[in-house]
Amino acid sequence: MNFLRVKQAQCALADGRLDEAHALLSRDGVRSHRQGQRLATKLVKAYVKRGRAHLEEGRLSEALSDCQKASVLGGHQKDVAELRSEVVRKMDDKRRDADRRDLTLDGARQHAREGFLSKGVAMLQGIQGESTRVDRAEQELELHRAKADAAIARGGAALDREDWAAAGHHLTLARRLRPFDRRVDELAGRLSQEAVVKVRDAMMRGRVDTAQALLRAVAPAAGEDLAINEMREAVGQVALASQALQRGDARSAGRGLRKVKALLPGAKWVDEAIGLADRIVFSRDTLETGPLGLISDGYASQAQAVSSGVVRTSFDARVTTPIAYHGGVDEPVCGSQNVLPKQFLIQVDGTGSALALCNAVVTIGPISSPDRPDVGLIADPSVPVVTIQRTQDDYFLRSPQQVKVNGKTTNDKLLSDGDKIELSPRCRFKFRLPHAASTTAVIELAGARLVRGDIKRILLLDRQLVIGAGPACHLRADSAQEPVILSLRDGRLMLQSKQTMKVGGDDHDPQAGTPGAGAGVPGVPMDTPVNFGSVALRIMEA
Repeated sequence: MNFLRVKQAQCALADGRLDEAHALLSRDGVRSHRQGQRLATKLVKAYVKRGRAHLEEGRLSEALSDCQKASVLGGHQKDVAELRSEVVRKMDDKRRDADRRDLTLDGARQHAREGFLSKGVAMLQGIQGESTRVDRAEQELELHRAKADAAIARGGAALDREDWAAAGHHLTLARRLRPFDRRVDELAGRLSQEAVVKVRDAMMRGRVDTAQALLRAVAPAAGEDLAINEMREAVGQVALASQALQRGDARSAGRGLRKVKALLPGAKWVDEAIGLADRIVFSRDTLETGPLGLISDGYASQAQAVSSGVVRTSFDARVTTPIAYHGGVDEPVCGSQNVLPKQFLIQVDGTGSALALCNAVVTIGPISSPDRPDVGLIADPSVPVVTIQRTQDDYFLRSPQQVKVNGKTTNDKLLSDGDKIELSPRCRFKFRLPHAASTTAVIELAGARLVRGDIKRILLLDRQLVIGAGPACHLRADSAQEPVILSLRDGRLMLQSKQTMKVGGDDHDPQAGTPGAGAGVPGVPMDTPVNFGSVALRIMEA
């Protein structure tokens, strides 16, 4: 039987069917046959010869397979080992060439993304082999070039028909695709020159809304144009003056309007507004220096404490005037040192600072955004400005662009405790509702940060917040023995706790207040240390 198989293997080898001969010789007893051993030696040489042919034709996998079969039959012979080394070396060279091609293709695509299309095309021309992948990459670069050229052409056409919004949109896209294209710079310069005339005209006529809309459309394409930035500053100062007036702070409004006058000399409405603001300031100063200003602060504080249900055993004779808060949570009024600002800082020793905002609607976005968010983050200007709005006991997130909430894209979301919000990969924060009995929300900054690096939390204040130990507190102070409740009541900031508190050196004992209410501090003064136990806090202007 073995003799027959040897004869069959000889015929297969003679006909060039090496794998069939190898299969026959691999059977038990065949190789041990005398003629089978001679045939194995011939088969090894045939495998080496065929393997070299595969190697010369670039069929490296087949060449390596022949080497392995030859090694099984003849062991580690010199010619087999040499062939294996050459095959492995060729495979390594091929792998390195493929890696270099991949790097070159990636580099060409990166140049295209950065606007250097010519460099990308030059890199592709130096690649040999892989024609399909190179052709695909060249098509991508040509498509990139076509998109940029189309955006430039549409931007120029929009400028010709004085469609500033469309021109700003197309040129912003063109600048992103071709940031160093001279045509984009020329059109952006033309857009700035023509748009700033329209913006200035709108501002001189008092149409700040028109100027703001136009600036929002053209500013991204115009870049750091001096004239555009001046108009943005003028619109921003008008917005700050308007907010100051809404808070009742006519003095700050007047200062802002005088800055507007310096940027827009000759605007009659600015002069009229400055005059009205000055009259308000004069009238208020006159009232405060008249009979109304002669009443002692202690009587006013005592009357406020009685109306709020917290009875003081003695009048507060301190000169420091407490912080007032007018208009409810949705409409804070501030301005002078006696009025609670719309934004203020709460600093707790060992915990850091938190930024508190009293508005029911808060905007969060890049500090360089033309929309001037309430909370300015250090982020790319392209990051959207989102709005968080409190409606009754719910919070809603709204965004003009798609953002991610818990990994899912959206632009309108009812927020829940623990929601993770991502405006961009490097601008992230977490929404918290730590206390079940309070609708005050906490925004914990993760990938995002403010200009002040020590502020890690933003408080969306709604009536009350809790300072104390444990995760259910809005501000954690793990060394606190009893929680402290900071609340907005009857137009003032109040502090309440079951333990004795010391405010600016004066003790406030729980026994002095209403039974069961704990120590009450009506009208907490600004920038005055408050101590309860081993914890110290201070409320400061933002």
